[in-house]
Amino acid sequence: MRKKVKYSKRRGEAVASLAHPKTISKFHVIVGESKWSVVKEGSTKALRSFSTANQAIDYAKEIAAEKTGEVVVHEESGFIKDRVSFL
Repeated sequence: MRKKVKYSKRRGEAVASLAHPKTISKFHVIVGESKWSVVKEGSTKALRSFSTANQAIDYAKEIAAEKTGEVVVHEESGFIKDRVSFL
């Protein structure tokens, strides 16, 4: 038979922290007129621009891994091509 566990403030905080999702930053890799840009979701300004998609994706992955984030890679048409999460 299981022993009943009494509620404590410490136990409640531990359970609550598991129930709430972490804040996740999303970084979008999009193409402009001639360059690929990394844009943080909610911003209109590019963090950095690159001449190739692979350079932009590598940079986005770097910063997403540091900040518990997600990289959303868009095709030239604008549709989502890939997602990579760092949780």
